[in-house]
Amino acid sequence: MRKSIAIFGGSLFQDIKYEKGSFIPTPMQATVKLSKEYKIDNYSFEGLKISRVNHLIQSLPMKGIYSDCILAIGEADLDQPAAFKKDLLEAIQFLEDNDIRPLLVSLPKHLMEDKRGAYIQDILDEVAVKRNIDYIYEGKTSKLVSYMVLENKDWTNAILSLC
Repeated sequence: MRKSIAIFGGSLFQDIKYEKGSFIPTPMQATVKLSKEYKIDNYSFEGLKISRVNHLIQSLPMKGIYSDCILAIGEADLDQPAAFKKDLLEAIQFLEDNDIRPLLVSLPKHLMEDKRGAYIQDILDEVAVKRNIDYIYEGKTSKLVSYMVLENKDWTNAILSLC
């Protein structure tokens, strides 16, 4: 039986994006490669909030179906850091209680430059370290992460190596 992976994310896992005059591959292309070996259910959409992710995770039949769950969230939660942290911890606990391994993904690098984004990013960093969760980080960091993505082409290797 093939391994099954659920993905919950905002814009990061949607498709190719146009940035600074050129098309840039996103992690979505990594999911295409991943789908050759694994069953992928991608629940990502622009503006996906952690409260919705938490609701979906607890409502969908997840136990026994998914072995891993990629959480690339936080973009739409910049104005609610306390609620973000509470719902993130609940979602992770639910996944772990149901034998589903969570994998966290940092915010896109450009959002980390914003004060609100930096605060959400700090929450992701803290949760990943305290809960010992595999963690893909976009950009250079001295923080404890499982994989640093320095260039867009690194997304595929990061996701494939951790799943």
